Amino acid sequence: MNKRVIIFLTLFLLCIVSGVLFIKVHYFSKGTPVLFEIKPGQTAGQVAYQLKEKGIIKSTAWFKLMLRLSASAKDLKAGKYDLRTNMPGESVLNCIKSGTCLHLSKFTTLEGWRSEEIAELLGQENITDPHAFLEIVRKRQLEGYLFPSTYHFSENTPAWAVIDAMVNQYNSRIKPLFKQFKTDLSEKEVLTVASIVEREAIFHDERPKIAAVYLNRLKIGKRLEADPTVQYAVGFNFRENRYWKKGLTYKDLRHPSPYNTYRHNGLPPGPIANPSYESVKAVLNPEPNFEAIYFVADNTGRHDFSKTYNEHILKKNKYRKKK
Repeated sequence: MNKRVIIFLTLFLLCIVSGVLFIKVHYFSKGTPVLFEIKPGQTAGQVAYQLKEKGIIKSTAWFKLMLRLSASAKDLKAGKYDLRTNMPGESVLNCIKSGTCLHLSKFTTLEGWRSEEIAELLGQENITDPHAFLEIVRKRQLEGYLFPSTYHFSENTPAWAVIDAMVNQYNSRIKPLFKQFKTDLSEKEVLTVASIVEREAIFHDERPKIAAVYLNRLKIGKRLEADPTVQYAVGFNFRENRYWKKGLTYKDLRHPSPYNTYRHNGLPPGPIANPSYESVKAVLNPEPNFEAIYFVADNTGRHDFSKTYNEHILKKNKYRKKK
């Protein structure tokens, strides 16, 4: 075989191997994860430099060329992105433009939180403006409809988008319960009772019993006299540095708020917190044939139920002595 042909074929094979290796490294090998942040006001050159510095891209020139050909610097929106080392420039650009690699923070709301507590955590996690969040919640009267769950949001998500995600979860998880169980209460009334049950109950098996107590009281026209409604009315307690004041006083029980069920008959104007699936279900399906209208904490997190006031006082004194 001609020597020149052999050299040509050798060089040709080397080019093919090099090309395959290039494609493999740049398009198929997955590098290590990198959390990359584009800050407001950064130029395309600054972004490209940081991408190369972190090992995400190989060439700043290639990245800027891709940006010029397929997009503009405006497409490099500020935010945090989940990228990897050794990514092709065009893949990085498409990922950022489309938002598919936008970094999402895990955000969990607990059962029984009031909207102010949710807003505070949203602000602390830089997910959304807490004031804008509360303004929408109050305007749309959504206390009770912000379903407690784990969500994933990017930083600086619009408040309405956060709220929509929570309400959509409510519609998906809670709404079907109203078709499953019949009730004479309106949806808002069910949520109101459920929010009180949520603040009272610790154990799931007690929720239907606590719900039955409050429903029994409503039926006979007896005031609910629920401590959580007073805690909601009192609001943030600076001494305890928390909502849901623990040590309620006689002064607190005389609070003039319409949410105070020690002073006002019937249900408060609306939910006092955002209840769980279990608490809503407990109100729609309370403990059957349960005639108790009183209960007292037994110092273990559970409750002792009574049909009469005298029985209730005896139990109250018994648990008070055991403290």
